[in-house]
Amino acid sequence: MTDARRLADRFHERWLQVHPFAASMYGISGYDHLVPDDSEAGDSTWRQEVEAILASADQLADQAPKPGGSIDDRVTLGCLRSAARQELDAIDSAAIEHAVSAMPFVDPASFLAVAARTVLLDGRAADDYVARLEAAGPWIDQLSGRLRSGAAKGRTSVAPLVRQAVEWADELLSDPVPAALLAPQAPAGWDGQAAWEERRSAAASGSVRPALARWRATLLELLPSSRDADHGGLCHLPGGEEDYARAIRVHTTLPLTSEQLHRTGLEEIAELEARALELGASLGLRDLESVYGALRASAGATSPQESMARAEAAVRRAEAAAPDVFPPPLPLPCEVTPMPSVVARARTAPHYTPPRLDGGRAGTFWFNTECPTAGTGWDLEVVAFHEAVPGHHLQLSRLQMLDDLPALQRQRSITVFSEGWGLYAEQLAEEAGLYLDERSLLGAVSASLMRACRLVVDTGLHAFGWTRDRALDFYRAHAPMPIEFLAAEIDRYLVMPGQALSYLTGKLEILRLRRIAGAELGSRFTLPAFHSALLDRGSLPMPVLAETLDAWTASQLAS
Repeated sequence: MTDARRLADRFHERWLQVHPFAASMYGISGYDHLVPDDSEAGDSTWRQEVEAILASADQLADQAPKPGGSIDDRVTLGCLRSAARQELDAIDSAAIEHAVSAMPFVDPASFLAVAARTVLLDGRAADDYVARLEAAGPWIDQLSGRLRSGAAKGRTSVAPLVRQAVEWADELLSDPVPAALLAPQAPAGWDGQAAWEERRSAAASGSVRPALARWRATLLELLPSSRDADHGGLCHLPGGEEDYARAIRVHTTLPLTSEQLHRTGLEEIAELEARALELGASLGLRDLESVYGALRASAGATSPQESMARAEAAVRRAEAAAPDVFPPPLPLPCEVTPMPSVVARARTAPHYTPPRLDGGRAGTFWFNTECPTAGTGWDLEVVAFHEAVPGHHLQLSRLQMLDDLPALQRQRSITVFSEGWGLYAEQLAEEAGLYLDERSLLGAVSASLMRACRLVVDTGLHAFGWTRDRALDFYRAHAPMPIEFLAAEIDRYLVMPGQALSYLTGKLEILRLRRIAGAELGSRFTLPAFHSALLDRGSLPMPVLAETLDAWTASQLAS
């Protein structure tokens, strides 16, 4: 094992300890009893450790083989240095001081989402789950303390999101024990089940529930000083401009500015609306208003159960066609199932989680059967292709089969790489002829429009001071999705600045690199070989991906 890989393994092991919920979602054993240390002291300790690892990685990078030699260590060091810088940016942004939401991305909502999906394979896993519940109360109190600390610095939360979080907490607290915490079931045939269920209920009611009540009280205490919907972006916070620059770096891994991203979004919207008019004309829809009206009317026109069945049929069709554009190994089939109620009621869009490494759950496409979201109308197929095959399932499940990769590259998902691949997969599905008709193609255009709008809206909110209403008005004009879904999208951007930039940014970079490789290789270029080169070194920052594909192209030319 090289020094680069040893250092990467050391960093990744510590990263999993610091982010144990991520470890649990991936089914990486050994962390299911932990909760994060989100105290200021915990952040400071972790920052010092990351800085030391980054310094060591920089030193190794200076010694690594230069272009022309072995690329393995260069890729691993590139991933390590990028991951370490992302951690420093996340710590310095201190989003924990103001980010509040009922959506399962931050706060106690993320913990409840992890709990609802927890799979217990044996008695030790069951005991670890109870230990986590017992530790969750003090952790939630840390969150409350960080919100008070942020408010004292003028870094306040967004009032509409605070109100939604209070309503979410009220619903949870209406039960003696929140139902999501009781979702994990004891291992089948385990003789400790009865005693364990008592301990689980005691930890949930004695640790988690009281802390949730205290967290709710903190939200109400801070609500009068929270920002209104006209001032939801980071630019309205002290240090917000620097925070958004960090968010752009974290979620794109590229040296882009707000102005560049905003302009790219507007240019893409213009091209996509021209395509929407062309497809709409084939259906007798004469203008954008008619096209958008038909797309919106299609959402929810079928029952949730029928929509989920159609989504599964699209996934199976894509799985059958996958060998034409991908080399082996290909993953096992993707499961399609309703998402847990605690997640669905937060208006969460259909999404994917990879297989648990412990074998407790297959790669799963979670469908929202309770609230109106994307993926239930003419856009049903495109969402299935993005989330499952040839999108996230093929990418992430296949990645787990590549045992020789460092864990840092195999067990982590870089947003711009994964979501860029997901959006690229939507176009790849069209190239493979997977969409059934013009309506489905229009649904694909509508999904692409939403991703282009994300660049405009996210930068508008956080860099240019847009109000929430202005952002929603822009979405109404350019994204033919249900209004309730678009409103939830904007709330998501307010609580996760920059994440929305990753989709189109990653896709455009993948397409740019594909064009370069195709031009250099000519008739020797094939999609299966390109996709193998793209995916088989793991989840990569865009600069590292570019270096990897340059090396692959050179090797193809040499051979």
